[in-house]
Amino acid sequence: MRTAPGTPMTDGDVDPVRETGRARQVVTVLRLAAIALLVVGFSGWVFDEGGEPTLESPFTLAFGLGVGCALASIYLGIFLANRR
Repeated sequence: MRTAPGTPMTDGDVDPVRETGRARQVVTVLRLAAIALLVVGFSGWVFDEGGEPTLESPFTLAFGLGVGCALASIYLGIFLANRR
């Protein structure tokens, strides 16, 4: 529910600027997590396993989580762009 400019907000009102700011912060955190997890997962594969990835490795989990974070940040970024 939107209020007129200068009208104080009540508990039931949602500030769209604050809500968008929080959503953008989540997208930023997901992007940073994706980059970190992809780098850790890929470098772990290369240096620890001798270039041969195995599904039992924790680096596989890190890489998969990195891909998941990247996809989630892309989806949320598109969702936020369409809200305007």
